Amino acid sequence: MHILAILLGIIGTGLFWAMRLSANRKNIGDAANTIHGAAVHAKNLPRQRRFKKAHNRKGFDLVEFPTEAATVLMIMMARSGDTRRMEPGEREVMETLLRTNMQLSEDDADGMIRQMDSLTHDVVLPESAIQPMTKILLDAVSKDDASDLADMLAQIAGADGDGPNVEQVEFLRRFKEPFDLN
Repeated sequence: MHILAILLGIIGTGLFWAMRLSANRKNIGDAANTIHGAAVHAKNLPRQRRFKKAHNRKGFDLVEFPTEAATVLMIMMARSGDTRRMEPGEREVMETLLRTNMQLSEDDADGMIRQMDSLTHDVVLPESAIQPMTKILLDAVSKDDASDLADMLAQIAGADGDGPNVEQVEFLRRFKEPFDLN
């Protein structure tokens, strides 16, 4: 008898909620579609969150590869100069270095510089790039490659003809420190 009462209670509860759902809907089918839509939405939430998390990154968080990190460091070295922006001569040196040392085509080198420049356009302190970019490079490059990159940074610092200023020398020193290049 108590089992019959429980079954009637479950059926009654189901009918009660079905009527409540259909009260604002034209038929039970719309209510079922609403429930199905909610279930599909709930099923897709983890995928949507992963996508949103990946695409809500900005700034240095978007840099993943050693070539990108090296390009960001080159741009920040150029911005450490007296004018606090990348001069045309420094940009030409960067493109040449990317083509010769990192085997990029002319278009790829230009695209890499444009992309990383737009990515870091809002960075006020160029030295703030050293730690996150070095973190990427420490795992991916050898000490010899890091030494070559330090030489490339020095070439960019001297590209304007005046030689590196105090900020650029300090930038280079702080870059060399984690690689034990001093």
